[in-house]
Amino acid sequence: MITGPADKTPFAITVLIATHNRAGQLRESIDAVLRQRTPASLRWELLVVDNASRDRTREVIRAAVGRASVPVRYLFEGTLGKSRALNVGLAAASGSVIALTDDDVSPADDWVATAAVALDRWGVDGAGGRILPRWEVEPPAWVLESRRLLDSLAIMEFDEAGMMPVPGSRHPQVWGANMVFRRDALLALGGFDVRLGPVGGKRHCEEDIDMVRRVLESGRRVVYDPALTVFHRVPRSRLRPAYFRRIMWDMGEGSALVAPLAPGGRRLFGVPRWRLRHLACLMPRAIWSRLSRRPDAFDDVLNWSWEAGLVWGYLKRAARERGRSLASVLADPISAAQSARPPR
Repeated sequence: MITGPADKTPFAITVLIATHNRAGQLRESIDAVLRQRTPASLRWELLVVDNASRDRTREVIRAAVGRASVPVRYLFEGTLGKSRALNVGLAAASGSVIALTDDDVSPADDWVATAAVALDRWGVDGAGGRILPRWEVEPPAWVLESRRLLDSLAIMEFDEAGMMPVPGSRHPQVWGANMVFRRDALLALGGFDVRLGPVGGKRHCEEDIDMVRRVLESGRRVVYDPALTVFHRVPRSRLRPAYFRRIMWDMGEGSALVAPLAPGGRRLFGVPRWRLRHLACLMPRAIWSRLSRRPDAFDDVLNWSWEAGLVWGYLKRAARERGRSLASVLADPISAAQSARPPR
């Protein structure tokens, strides 16, 4: 473990970041955290959990320890999965409040100071706030005009506070790039669901949404407070259609890996047959929308990408449950036929 100044006094806040193979991005995030303007009486620490990185992540954190005026700790989690890394950090954190952000995010200079008072001010166990974009290049209009695309970039720009849940699942929401929770509340719920969230380069999602939902279902309260502000650094590579198609594919795949299966449903290669029919219907629609230049054509493409990822996820899930490779499952028509036959 790499660690900064030793101190046995309990901390008010632990800033927790899970990272995987993003040493360059992580350096910017750590610099922003270490620039925080906090009251002299506020005791806080930075805890970074390295999720099986193979780059210079460890060296970046070692360098941060040498220049930090607050304790900086490093932990390593060798099993891929952001939720696993967050749970390791949660177990090791010294703070009574956990402030979570990401390795491609720069918190505002007053973020830690605001997090220190937000929960008590609202009388809640969890809070989130604004996630403002820091564009590497000027974004195209087709991105700025789409709430769906801005959501997939984790942009949350709403200026009014509100208690969760927002009716109809509208905005604002509390997302993982900017979340603050009482540590006891997270521990009482067993931490983050390790079936959810990014795994390596796969952008499986919703570990943050799931946590907010479970906190609310436990009878605790969560607020959206725009005073909590971070800046999400958006590189040029994320402003291309291919990026959004991949994100939708990964989100669909992740959903299939954890979705409950209806008992007795007809399946082919482990995929609900109605899903295959739906995917077959979406493809010509997406193609026709693009050819006819409909204004919502890209939405149709994204819908197909999500559904295709979902089907792929079901295929991977079937292979995992049978302890076989995906290729062997696809090459076995007898098993496929049996999974498609309704039970007697």
